[in-house]
Amino acid sequence: MQLPAIIALFVVSATARTIIQDRQVSVNTDMIPLDFGITRNSQCLGAKGKSIPCNCPPDSRDPDFIAKLGQSLSQGFFPDASIVTPLTLEKFNNVDDKSEATNRQRATAMVQVLQSLSGNKGQGCPGVSYPNIISQQSTGVFGGVAGGNVGNAGKF
Repeated sequence: MQLPAIIALFVVSATARTIIQDRQVSVNTDMIPLDFGITRNSQCLGAKGKSIPCNCPPDSRDPDFIAKLGQSLSQGFFPDASIVTPLTLEKFNNVDDKSEATNRQRATAMVQVLQSLSGNKGQGCPGVSYPNIISQQSTGVFGGVAGGNVGNAGKF
C-alpha cells in the first residue's frame, strides 16, 4: 500500500469515528413541555374526571420517561417493533424545527412511550393523564392546551 492511500485511509477512519462520537445520544428536554396538563394526584383522576393509574403521569423530566423516550427515538420503536417511532432522535432534538408536523410527531413519540411506560405495550399512562401532549399531537402547537380535546386518548 502506498503512503497516500494509508494517509487517506487514516483520515477516513478518524472522520468516521468523530461522526459516531458526535451523534446525539440524549433527549433535548427543551422539546418536552414542562406541563402535561395533569399533575399526579391522590384522587387518581385525569382529564374530564377520568380515572387514571395513581402513578400517572410521570413528571415531564422524570429520568425513566426521558430514558425510554431516548430509547424509542434512538432505536425507532418502543416498547417493541410493532410500535414504530415517527421520528428520529436528531429530528426530535432539532430546536430550529418548530413546525406543526414535527410537533405532532414529537407528541406521538411521547404518547407511545407514556402509554407503554412499564416497558410492556399498552401498560402505562392513558392519554387522559397528559392532555397537553394529546392536544399537541392533534394541533401541532407545542405544549397543547390544558383541557383540550382528548378524544380517544388512552385507547391503544
